[in-house]
Amino acid sequence: MQLTRREKVFIAIFIVVSVAAVYYVFFYQPLVKDIEAMSVQVTEGGDLPLLIKSKKEQLASLQHEYQELSTKVLDTLESLQWPDDQPGLVVHLYEIFSSRSKMQQVEFGEMEQHADFCLMPVNVTFTSTYDDFKDILVQLEKSSYKNYIEALNVQAVEGGNSVSVTMSLKFYFKPEPAPDELEYPFVDEGRYGKDNPFQFPGQ
Repeated sequence: MQLTRREKVFIAIFIVVSVAAVYYVFFYQPLVKDIEAMSVQVTEGGDLPLLIKSKKEQLASLQHEYQELSTKVLDTLESLQWPDDQPGLVVHLYEIFSSRSKMQQVEFGEMEQHADFCLMPVNVTFTSTYDDFKDILVQLEKSSYKNYIEALNVQAVEGGNSVSVTMSLKFYFKPEPAPDELEYPFVDEGRYGKDNPFQFPGQ
């Protein structure tokens, strides 16, 4: 069978297109994908020094923050009172509550021993004006006896501007007794050792 010139041209074009398609699918496309992957790696490699620098800066910042927090923790632990300073705590609480509230009950729990500190639970029930109650909270926050309020219940007293408060506190102390016997100025002044430790002489 004799092919016409036109048919020969079509066959030649078909062969060329087929070869081009095979080359595109099996050679060109994989090559493009490899080039793109290498380009991404090159880009990431170029960003790597910046990333390392950023991580180093973050690490330095975290280390600085850790040192500051560690210093604050050590300073706080060092500022704690001795565990045998419970008489001082009793008088301290009297000074906070006596002029700002009407005490109903004060209960001291057993000292809780921990590795780095001790905790003394104290439960207090009292009534006071709302302003005095807020001042009591301020005094506890500024207290030299480190503490936190574990539980707090406040109720308005019917028929007045007073509040009834039940407060559970925990006071922090050092984990070991004082190396020397503690001295208390208020003992010489006759302010401690009464049946009611929240009562000054003459009251």
